[in-house]
Amino acid sequence: MIHSKPLYIAVGSIALLGSVIGGTSHAAAPAEPDGTTRLSVTGSGSVDAAPDRVTATLLVQNEAAKAVDAQAKTNDAAHNAVAKAEKISGVTVLTDSYDVSENRKDNKPSSWTARQTIQIRAKDASALLDLVGKLQASGLLLEGVSWSLSPEHQKELYRQAEKKAVDDLRSRSSEIADDLGLKVSSIASISVGEPLTVRPVAFMARAAMAAPTMRSEDQTVSATIRATVILKPQ
Repeated sequence: MIHSKPLYIAVGSIALLGSVIGGTSHAAAPAEPDGTTRLSVTGSGSVDAAPDRVTATLLVQNEAAKAVDAQAKTNDAAHNAVAKAEKISGVTVLTDSYDVSENRKDNKPSSWTARQTIQIRAKDASALLDLVGKLQASGLLLEGVSWSLSPEHQKELYRQAEKKAVDDLRSRSSEIADDLGLKVSSIASISVGEPLTVRPVAFMARAAMAAPTMRSEDQTVSATIRATVILKPQ
């Protein structure tokens, strides 16, 4: 969804767009001394599309009597996992949080656990999920999988939604003008909502020992445009 943060653009010099606006909500002000009327209109548009990027979050975790041993095991496993992932074309690997904690048990010697989080991202879901299955077989735990829109795809979709918002603005404005016995003359001002990053859709699959079978859900990208339109008698 788009959070509207108005960006006002002067458009007095583009009166040729006078017949190009419309919207989903409106408010008409009393006629001006010159016989024109100002109309505030909002147009919106949205586009649904399948996510084109998948991200898997895995956990490397090892326990040992000594902290240094737990760390060494975790570091080796994480290094091997990263090296294996980097061999696959189109895969991006990110290492995330790392921590070491002491485990205290009643009447038993304490132990240490070292943990390393790894994120693997790709556009080819089948290749990534196959890799996830192999990494799980080597001892990594699957924390979750999420689908999202890549920045370039989201930008393209926003442009499409923006065009739909303009069409909505144009159509509604003309209809309102006709209902009032007026016609669109020009645009006094326009504000365009800024796009908001679409949140990833997450699917949890903790500790599964085979590559998860998951289907992504379409995500919606929306745009909003507000304008003040000048109406005049037909």
